[in-house]
Amino acid sequence: MEAKASPNRGRSPTSSPSASSMTQIRMIVISVTCAIVVSVVNNAIITKSLLSNDHWSSSGDRSYDTPQNNPETWKKLTKDQHINTFWWPSPEEYGGILGKIHHFQNPSDCSAASAKFFVWRSKSDNENDTRGLTAWAHAASSHMLHALTDADQPEAGHRILINDDKLFPMAKGCEHGPETRECYFEPLTNCKLSDVDDYETADPKSTKIKILSKPDEEYDRSVRTLYTSDSIWFRKVKDMYSWTGLGFNSQHSTIHMTAASLAYYFRVKPWLRKEIDERLRRNIPLDLNPQRTIGVPIRRSDKCRRHAIEGSAPGEMECPPLEEYL
Repeated sequence: MEAKASPNRGRSPTSSPSASSMTQIRMIVISVTCAIVVSVVNNAIITKSLLSNDHWSSSGDRSYDTPQNNPETWKKLTKDQHINTFWWPSPEEYGGILGKIHHFQNPSDCSAASAKFFVWRSKSDNENDTRGLTAWAHAASSHMLHALTDADQPEAGHRILINDDKLFPMAKGCEHGPETRECYFEPLTNCKLSDVDDYETADPKSTKIKILSKPDEEYDRSVRTLYTSDSIWFRKVKDMYSWTGLGFNSQHSTIHMTAASLAYYFRVKPWLRKEIDERLRRNIPLDLNPQRTIGVPIRRSDKCRRHAIEGSAPGEMECPPLEEYL
């Protein structure tokens, strides 16, 4: 078993963020804001098209029927607008895929003997990791599916995905918390690194721990704590859905599962939510009509060649002026 640096080495908050860290904060705010704008507009269009007269309350007050008051109307709405049933979080009911992720990632007892973990390790040279926000999210989504299916063997149970607490490059100088992804986003789980088996302090012959040498390496599913390799790559899961117990139908697809895992990953902290909300209010006109609006994603920031964002990978494309792009 090859021992790397321990995942249990945290970073303390700093009080004076550098100019580059503030640039990174602005980049993340803008990226998430753009994603939310497109989502809000498209969701509003779907919602508005659904709210024809047969969806209004029978009392005539033009308000939604609740699932309890009119289950048939609600069933029709949630069937037509699967964002409600399969995407948006609710651990209790109508949570769909995202609710299932929340339930499995947040157990009532992280110390239980039945709890198994998948620790997402940073690269050995993590401080110089120049991956962008979506590249991190893609890796998170893939690792999460690995954990939830225990690498295509859901009958063996599931694992809880938890990231180490090494420096998250885009959180350098974070003034809102630790210099990890938790600077910007809610934790992936309510479990702590103290709940997992630390390979630096464990017996080298321990059967409770396995460190993957490569993403697709096979392993004993009875191992309690599994560590990813320190590669930026991940294992591709074939069976994405059976772990949910939601059944198979036309509303289940790679896109739905990916969307749910990304939505879970991108649960932003209150301070960032406030920043995003303020930007949305400044940039979306009050008289905007969703039925006459098209959301257009725009690739900018470190995607563009010759950008000036410190610590990010070189740009990949020429970015035309917005006037020309639109």
